[in-house]
Order: sequence, then structure tokens, then C-alpha cells
Amino acid sequence: MDRLMDVLNLLSILILISAFILVANKRMNSYIKTFRLQSIFLAVIAAIFSLYHIFEEGRLEGVIVIFFLIVSLKVVYIPNKLKTITKKVDYKVEKDFFVNIPISVIICCGLVIMTWYVISRVTDINDAYNSRFLIYSISVILIGLFFMISRKKAIGQIIGFLVIENGMFMAAMLTTSGMPMIVELGIFFDLLTAVLIMGVFVFRINESFESIDINKLRNLKG
Repeated sequence: MDRLMDVLNLLSILILISAFILVANKRMNSYIKTFRLQSIFLAVIAAIFSLYHIFEEGRLEGVIVIFFLIVSLKVVYIPNKLKTITKKVDYKVEKDFFVNIPISVIICCGLVIMTWYVISRVTDINDAYNSRFLIYSISVILIGLFFMISRKKAIGQIIGFLVIENGMFMAAMLTTSGMPMIVELGIFFDLLTAVLIMGVFVFRINESFESIDINKLRNLKG
């Protein structure tokens, strides 16, 4: 069991590192590739839990369905959908940010330290691994939120939203060995609907303003 937890700990660290890689990027295609890589790590975590329940406990958990949903939606469908969107917009690289990349990385380091401090002060968490998993997961959520609000292009904001959702799934799977499947399925369908709606908005913004820079929306003010 300790070896299993060590593997899960390594995967959760890799997911956190991928969030930092995302913040350090400025190319749209790099955003999508990093999100796909992060989702692959998340799928591996779901696969490990599935295999553990099957071979160690002799029961088939709903988390195996989540594994296939992560692969089909987050690793295949959503990244391909975002690539299609980026091909139809003018901007392939973000050149200006609300906060520049070096300072953004420093802020994200600060978010991780803050999360570690807060979680370490919670006395009800007795398991060391659960404490680490919460630190990694909440850090990913906060970094995704920061990425979302620090990017001016709509594609970056979509990716930030997806990273937040990855962090939520990461926390759920690592700390509870999987949420009830009906809850996870509901989140997946909400996620899919949100991505499709945001994709439509990106097309509309690009058609109306010949740009996906959200600052252009200020032109709508009366």
C-alpha cells in the first residue's frame, strides 16, 4: 500500500509541475499540450485506483468508467476541439499578459506555500498522504484560477477553467478513492457543456472583433 501511495504522490507532483509549466507558456498549442499531459496523469491515477479495487479488493468500482471518460474527453476530445478553435483565430501566441511570466511563476510558488501553510494548520487531517494530496490538489486549483484571470486571450481562460476542474477531480480521487460515480458523471457533462459554450463564444468574439483578446469586449460598453 505504501508503494501505491508513493506512486500516487509522484503523479500528483507531476500534475502540479504541469500547472507551473502551463503558467510559464505563452503559445496556445503549448497550453493545449500541457493540459493534455496533465489529463493523462489524472487518467493514470484513475486507472491505478481501478486496478487496485479489482485485484486487491475483488470489486469493480465506478472509477474505471471515470478513467475512460477522462481519456476520451480530456485527453482526446477537448484538446482536439481546442486545436480546431485555435486554427480559426488570429492569435497563436500571447504577447501581453496582465502579469508577466516570471512574476506569475513567483506568485504560483507563493500560492503553493500558502496552501501548504493552511493545510498544515488543519489538525483533523491525520493521514500524511491525504495532507500532501490536498496541498497538491488545492495548489493546482489556485494556479488554474490564477492562470484563468491572468490571461487576456479567451483560449487561455478556457484552459484555466479546465485546470481548475482537473484539480477538483484530483482532490476527489486522491482523498476519497473516488467520488460517487453519478456525481463524477454530472461534473463531466457540465464540463463538456461549458467547453462547447466557451468554444462558441471564442468564435463569436473572433468574428466580431477579429481577435480573441477579451479586452476587445470593452468596446461593447455604451
